[in-house]
Amino acid sequence: MKRLYWALLILLSTGIGEAKAYDVSVLSGNTLLYYNIDTTNHTAVVTFPGDSNNYWIPGQHHQPADTLIIPSTITHEGVTYVVRAIDHHAFANCYDLRLVMIGDSVSEIGDYAFRYCNQIRSVVFPSRLIKVGAYAFESCIDLKRVQLPEGLTELGEGCFTTCRMLDSVFLPQSLTMIPSYAFSCCNSLNRIVLPNALTTIGQFAFNDCAALHHLRLPHSIVHIGGSAFFNCRQLQSIELPRQLDTIKAYTFRDCSQLRHVRIPASVTKIEGNSFANDYNLSDIITLNPIPPIVDANAFLNVPRSATVHIPCGSTADYSTASVWSEFGNLMEYHGYNFECYADDSSMGTVEVIVEPTCTDSTAIVQAIPFEYYRFNRWQDGDTANPRTIDVTVDSLLVAYFIYVGPTAINESAAELPLVSVSAGSIAVTRTHGLPIRIFSTDGRLIHATSHSAESQCFAIRLPGVYLVQIGELPARKVVVLP
Repeated sequence: MKRLYWALLILLSTGIGEAKAYDVSVLSGNTLLYYNIDTTNHTAVVTFPGDSNNYWIPGQHHQPADTLIIPSTITHEGVTYVVRAIDHHAFANCYDLRLVMIGDSVSEIGDYAFRYCNQIRSVVFPSRLIKVGAYAFESCIDLKRVQLPEGLTELGEGCFTTCRMLDSVFLPQSLTMIPSYAFSCCNSLNRIVLPNALTTIGQFAFNDCAALHHLRLPHSIVHIGGSAFFNCRQLQSIELPRQLDTIKAYTFRDCSQLRHVRIPASVTKIEGNSFANDYNLSDIITLNPIPPIVDANAFLNVPRSATVHIPCGSTADYSTASVWSEFGNLMEYHGYNFECYADDSSMGTVEVIVEPTCTDSTAIVQAIPFEYYRFNRWQDGDTANPRTIDVTVDSLLVAYFIYVGPTAINESAAELPLVSVSAGSIAVTRTHGLPIRIFSTDGRLIHATSHSAESQCFAIRLPGVYLVQIGELPARKVVVLP
């Protein structure tokens, strides 16, 4: 018995016999990946090889570097398993990752999955993705662009927080909630398109997005959490959604370039510090004929010379209401819902140059394209820009823009986009921001981007011949090997 006791003690002390954090390991290219498998359903989850203290143990596990390709299936002992998820912490602290390509079978990315992978520049998300976990890409500071697929329904708290180089985000129409801290401290974020069915923006969701200058909030939104846009220093204009009833504390505090705010008739309360330190706020429209209740410091340090547009016939109520009475320029406003926006807010914006009043129903609006785009038309086919309209009923103007690209590309070899192929992927460099489309030989669209990063990589699931169309340049035929 003593010999058996000492033998067991030696085994435990050397770590032999300890349970592994994974079931199997399988090579993906030159990278050894680790999985937990479900032998009943033949599914697999990518996980980490270490323990909760060291997910990848130095000297024992080789962290993936440069390009990480997560396959849709793996084979172990002759059995094929479908890879359905990436586990919590699976690649946390993998500092040398630069490109991540995730197989289309993956539907869930776990909490903290790529946290602190601070050199990741690009992620190709799977087409069947449903959920991105909490803090999954926290502090991926080199990540520049995020395009999430249709069908995604859940983002976890802080999923892209502190991605400091992230400048463009494209969210699917299937998403209805942006959670707390989702894009907080994304200091370079200047372009984001919110889904039309969005209902909720969590607290601190866009806190400290210092480069965000234009944002359209869909009218489906019913709740915006406190501090959601705290310190968005470049935000210039905001129209709040028509179903919102309360502007929460600190929502737009320290938005120092904010000049124009439109508050719908549904708002009945404006909480403390909502617009504090918005020194340049000069134009406030409030559509509720009953003055919303305003906490004493809601407009702290907002100039009292700002023009406050109020519904026709409500001057007496606003001029005696707490805080509202402090503004010396109350101007009655016709009260019709006059809505103007860009069909795609990543392409341009719409500004109201002249607002209609109680005595003059004329409005002048202008569509302003962003770089590489031009104004095309309004939703009714009219092409006048600026445009003058008579607002005597609730009115809607939607501006449509088209992509024109940068100045013409010099068709020398040094200027043309470069297409390269490796096993399971097609890469395009020197894109000049042009849209990219990839087709199969039978004409099916495999991938498409409306405007691309200077370098773009696309995962190709099946080997074969593909056509790559870049802007209006001739299509290129490439062969993708297994």
